[in-house]
Amino acid sequence: MIAISATDKKLTASMDIRFGRCPYFLLSDGNTTRFIANPYYEEEENVAPRVVDLLKKENVSKIITGEIGPKAKARLDEKQIQIIMLSEDKVSLQYILKKIQFAQ
Repeated sequence: MIAISATDKKLTASMDIRFGRCPYFLLSDGNTTRFIANPYYEEEENVAPRVVDLLKKENVSKIITGEIGPKAKARLDEKQIQIIMLSEDKVSLQYILKKIQFAQ
């Protein structure tokens, strides 16, 4: 299962460059694509570890995002979730899915 940090819950939305502060994640396994809300994106502290745990519960093995802080990176490494960084801003979720052969 791949997760992509998302600005909105539609395929035409852009990837959110903020890992822990994105409002949604798009989850896809190549067959099924769905969105989940990030309940921690407005929290003050300890966001990254909780977001990583949320993704692990969803069986995510890879995350595609723009920025990851040191706490998030440590927790992702600990949970064995691969990090794929995209430096491009305003990339649509649909474009990313197409590039990784998960086109919808």
